[in-house]
Amino acid sequence: MSASAGPRMFALCAAMLSAVPAVSTQGQARTVGGSVGRDVVLAVEPAHGPIVLRLPASARIAAMANAGIASNDADALLYNPGMLVIARGMAASVQRYGRGGTAGSIATVTQVGGLTVGMGAQFVDWTAPAPVNFDQTSYRERIAGGATALFGRTGVAASSSAFTIGLARTVKSLRIGASVKYAEDRIGAAYDGTVAFDVGMSRPLGPANLAITAQNLGPGTNIRGQPGTLPRRIGIGYGGGLFPRWEHWDLGAQMQVTLENELFVRPAGGVELGYVPIEGVSFVIRTGLRLPKERDESLVTAGLGMTIDRLSLDYALEPFRGGRPISHRVGLRIR
Repeated sequence: MSASAGPRMFALCAAMLSAVPAVSTQGQARTVGGSVGRDVVLAVEPAHGPIVLRLPASARIAAMANAGIASNDADALLYNPGMLVIARGMAASVQRYGRGGTAGSIATVTQVGGLTVGMGAQFVDWTAPAPVNFDQTSYRERIAGGATALFGRTGVAASSSAFTIGLARTVKSLRIGASVKYAEDRIGAAYDGTVAFDVGMSRPLGPANLAITAQNLGPGTNIRGQPGTLPRRIGIGYGGGLFPRWEHWDLGAQMQVTLENELFVRPAGGVELGYVPIEGVSFVIRTGLRLPKERDESLVTAGLGMTIDRLSLDYALEPFRGGRPISHRVGLRIR
């Protein structure tokens, strides 16, 4: 990939990021009094579950506003199976939400004949608000806040998990993939699970990859007669990994636009800048920008990374509004 490709991809990403604040949220948002003493605009709170499917699945991608549709790491399986063909290795990460919740993911990708096979798992352990009586605090109320629900420290033990397997192959110039997952929510002794599907496609375009995906297609969960709709999304993304730009400096970018439940249009993107002191070693800084949808979700994310040969360590921070602590995610990638 030539160095001259850098400015073109960076310009595309910058244009998309600059459009984020201008996106209209009319009919999608409401204004409430913020606990920090000022009004903030929040999206209409969805009751979509299992809740684990609404969380980041990669430390590197979380640092870039969770814009992972065109990611080529092993955990691309959890963002877009259409990117599996060019993904390799293993990726794992874990995230803390204050002192209340812990989320994590692991994925691996391998080649089997003419097919690329990916397997992955996601989990989150948290404390759902009491009381256990579902007539007083419903399943929908407990998952409505998305990630912000994970900061609670009192109530009843809860968990959410998903297990995914995907296949992909190249057909002419198109990389086509599909995956199936089993995902469930557990709150106290009550639980329900569902089977969902993802489909995706990608192809090289200029210095990076153009990718599209449809995620979480299938029936929602239902706990004690209270339904939760799957967090469905259709999206298009464009991005590429780090590539040489200047002497000792690499540049990469990810961008995407998704159409989510309630017809919410959600742009997101990020950039990463790497310093390469010697061949095979790099130090990376990342940042991302997105249109918030979840309760008290931040506009900006950031992170750091370090790569030595085939091993990468990643760190992401995700601020939350409403006086909540910053959420931290660390990850390991092996290619």
